[in-house]
Amino acid sequence: MSLFSQTARYLLLTAFAIALVGAVGFYTLIHQKIRHEVDEILTSQVKQTELRLQKLPVNNVSDWDNNPRIERVMTPISPTFTDITVRDSLGSNELIPIRQLQATVSAKGQIYLITVQLPYYEFNELTREMSVGVIVGFLLLMALSVTIGLGLSRRLWRPFYSTIDQLGSFRLDEASGYAFPESSIKEFRLLGRSLNELTQKLGRQFSLQKQFTENASHELQTPLAVASAELELLLQSEHLTEADHTHLQHITDALGRMSQLNRSLLLLTQVENDQFARDDVLDLSELLNSYTDEYESFFEHKNMTVRRNIAPDVHLPMNRQLAIVLLTNLLKNAARHGGARHKINEGFVSIELTADALTIQNTGNPLPFADNLLFNRFVKDPARPDSTGLGLALVRQICDRYRLPLTYQYDADQGNHSFQVGLLQQRV
Repeated sequence: MSLFSQTARYLLLTAFAIALVGAVGFYTLIHQKIRHEVDEILTSQVKQTELRLQKLPVNNVSDWDNNPRIERVMTPISPTFTDITVRDSLGSNELIPIRQLQATVSAKGQIYLITVQLPYYEFNELTREMSVGVIVGFLLLMALSVTIGLGLSRRLWRPFYSTIDQLGSFRLDEASGYAFPESSIKEFRLLGRSLNELTQKLGRQFSLQKQFTENASHELQTPLAVASAELELLLQSEHLTEADHTHLQHITDALGRMSQLNRSLLLLTQVENDQFARDDVLDLSELLNSYTDEYESFFEHKNMTVRRNIAPDVHLPMNRQLAIVLLTNLLKNAARHGGARHKINEGFVSIELTADALTIQNTGNPLPFADNLLFNRFVKDPARPDSTGLGLALVRQICDRYRLPLTYQYDADQGNHSFQVGLLQQRV
């Protein structure tokens, strides 16, 4: 959930709680105020009745109306307010709420109990109408306030989201000329300046690391190439013994592996640093057919039947160099480690490409290590010391860069290794 959504959620919940408490409190306040006014009216009627008793003869008391009702009593009582219900005298037979006051007064040496009543339903109706009107108005004002608050919040946080969007498109190789926007808000202005400083430092460090990697690789390749060339010349000498020739051949093979390891490590570093920024829409079908043709002789040399099922016009947005590394490493892995599981059987390699996935299967012996180590760096078959152990690590790195799911399975009954690269997320 975004920060704005969370803020809106809290504002709405707070507004709802305030509106609920405010509505109940306001209704209670109005009800209490009107009841107080009714009680004052009843008290005033008792006082008026007392004045009339002081002026009129005592014998005329029984002739008065039922409201107020006057009775002679022996002892005085405290004024008492009560809520009662009576049936409507107009014949509707409905119960009507009544507010009643009973109080004793003294007049001409006598004590009288005065009972006055006032219908309460009109005041209740007035209470409800006033409460509904005020509460509806209050809710509308609250909704308007929340809407304005959310609008202002969205506007205030706009520089922050703009900065987030720019961070999503940030590239280390372009950090030197990259700048986050300034803002009139102090906190966002500090954030932008801090990010500018941070990205510039990262850009400088990345540039130095890139330069070091390229220089180190280039400087290593030069003496390795010179040493290999000198060894080739030395191997052609007629004065070498068979033992000398064997030792020199071992040195040549070791230098070749070192050169290959240097190139693979450089490529792995470049992929990790996202230095292959340019992507093209590649015809993966054409590319796979081309490199399958190149490796077909290697498969035939190992008595492996090639089975192709390559769908035409499968396109993929991808850097061409990385796509070539991905395909050639998978094919090279099948050619190097594939073969007949048993000497009496022939092996095969199956290359299948659909719009959804690339699948390469080959027969071969089980892995000499756990399956979850297959794509780790420098993990290799002990029986193949000439391998660098970086080919499948490069495949994994390239798939991770383009978010292509890479899976491996081994069928122990059939002796088949299966590599599958999903293409749905990057397919055109």
